[in-house]
Amino acid sequence: MNLEPTDDAAKLRLVDEVKNRAKGAFSQKDMPSAELLYGKAISLLDTIPGKAEAPLYSNRSMVRLNLNKVPEALEDAKKCLAVDPAFVKGYHRKAQALQRLSEWDDAIAAAEAGLGLEPANTSFSELIEKTKQDKEKDLADKAKLKTDAQDVTVVLHNASTSRQSAKAATEKNGTEENGMRGYKTRADGKTTSFFHTDISDEAKELIEKAGFGKPTKLDAPIEEKEAKGGGSSWNQAGTYEERGQMKWVKEHLPQALKNLSLDLPEGGSVKITGVTDIDGSASITSARGKRKHVADLSFSVEYEMVVKDDTGRGKYLYSEVTADLDDDFEVKVDMNTDTAASLRGVVDAFVKPNGSGLQPLVTKAIRDLVVEFKQL
Repeated sequence: MNLEPTDDAAKLRLVDEVKNRAKGAFSQKDMPSAELLYGKAISLLDTIPGKAEAPLYSNRSMVRLNLNKVPEALEDAKKCLAVDPAFVKGYHRKAQALQRLSEWDDAIAAAEAGLGLEPANTSFSELIEKTKQDKEKDLADKAKLKTDAQDVTVVLHNASTSRQSAKAATEKNGTEENGMRGYKTRADGKTTSFFHTDISDEAKELIEKAGFGKPTKLDAPIEEKEAKGGGSSWNQAGTYEERGQMKWVKEHLPQALKNLSLDLPEGGSVKITGVTDIDGSASITSARGKRKHVADLSFSVEYEMVVKDDTGRGKYLYSEVTADLDDDFEVKVDMNTDTAASLRGVVDAFVKPNGSGLQPLVTKAIRDLVVEFKQL
């Protein structure tokens, strides 16, 4: 990877290799390596006029968002759109970065620009709605801080003036301080707080008869109502609510893929044996009478081949699996080193292709699960 090829053809071959390694690093959650590899590919293409690729800047922007390098992610998103103003994901990365920087209006404008290019892409409308809610909360928080600051000034002022009049108040109430600031001596000779008020025996009797001060059980009827937007029953106002669904994903994803298999023409089969490393986020939000399903998942789908006495294993590494059925999943195919040499051609012919063999079956099952998720 440290090679510095001089001719353009060699540079382009190295770029392809670097991009594949970057995708692998990303699928393994190795964000620092992914950032370096995408940067290497970008640097190589910078030396070839007219060969800049918008997806590279978009991908590095996504990686930098994961690394919380938000200003750098925003710069990459801008460069992506400078290379290709019609590259839709560039607008999504730009809007995400601006949202994290609390640039609410600019974030909404970027998301609206992307929505204009892909009106059916629900991720933009969801991002716009979330940004508007964050903006409202931010304004409310700032207003509260301003009010609290004013209240503190009033309290400090009252405290300073109250100290001046404490002695006068003591004399007026006919109490005598016992030498300790804030305390007084009662008529019975006991010391108590200056602000303590004695209750007469007659008052105590009336309070006891009224039942005050005794805990009572409240048997209020529980009435279940459907909340606005399909939220929880307690959320009758229909305000923003978010429910995590990662537990549901981790339970249902392995079940959706466990019976997948493909019979091979020369005999034998390749089948799915498990799903591991499920990570990311999945949630259902409810706000203002609307429900939205949001997901950004990555996971590994393990496969096994058996042809006569030869065996082989490997993984599909899925990333960027969202709730938007129009989005393409990122898929990388790995093969274990202990796979029989005779089966490497089987992998190339029936495991790796995204248009035939086993991979389309896996992708369809995942998309079917996304449809089920959006019906929750």
